[in-house]
Amino acid sequence: MERFEIDGEKIEYRLERKRIKNYYISIKDGLVTVRVPTKTTQEKIEELLGKRVKWIVENVEQQQKKIKKPYEYCEGEIFKVLGKEAVLHIAYEKIKKPKFKFSRGKFSVILPSEENENSKEEVKKLIEQFYTQLAEKEVEKAMRKMTMKVGIGPTGYKIKKLKSTWGNCATTGNISINRNVVKYSRRAIEYVCLHEICHLQNMNHSKSFWDMVEKFMPNYREAEEELKNG
Repeated sequence: MERFEIDGEKIEYRLERKRIKNYYISIKDGLVTVRVPTKTTQEKIEELLGKRVKWIVENVEQQQKKIKKPYEYCEGEIFKVLGKEAVLHIAYEKIKKPKFKFSRGKFSVILPSEENENSKEEVKKLIEQFYTQLAEKEVEKAMRKMTMKVGIGPTGYKIKKLKSTWGNCATTGNISINRNVVKYSRRAIEYVCLHEICHLQNMNHSKSFWDMVEKFMPNYREAEEELKNG
């Protein structure tokens, strides 16, 4: 990684020299990449960074705030359920099988014996099962509601752990919904279902598509914002 400092602002960046004619500065997941023609001098690179330092710093900060750290599944950790916070509480008792309960904004997990190297995996498994079961219930309810509202429905739908999207709609008419959508409000869940249902009629993000979404959910942008910043 290269480093550049100006007016008290420090920038770390990855430099790529390529056979290109123009200069590019990109930021992904809070990491800055500078692509320049092969023979570009260091002085020219620093000149480019100096001109865009404010834009770079602002975007790096924004992206770093959105990067979510992986769960540690430990006492007091905060999770989300239907748009609200849920605190994890772990206890150990002389029981044969782990127990799990969600009530009043709290995950209560009781594990056999004392804490050991498998404890976190047990907690993770119980919480994952909870989200899957909740998704089956909430997505079905939202899908049924949006299907009746729009007047069309999918050939079928599945709940999956999608990596980079909240849902997708295949040309076969089958819809997939991201299981983790149940971490957000019911309005957000309904929006994701509506979004994919509207793709049954418009397999793109054209004006006609967004007009259809807005027709059935005038405040859909609020749900989008929640999913984006939640």
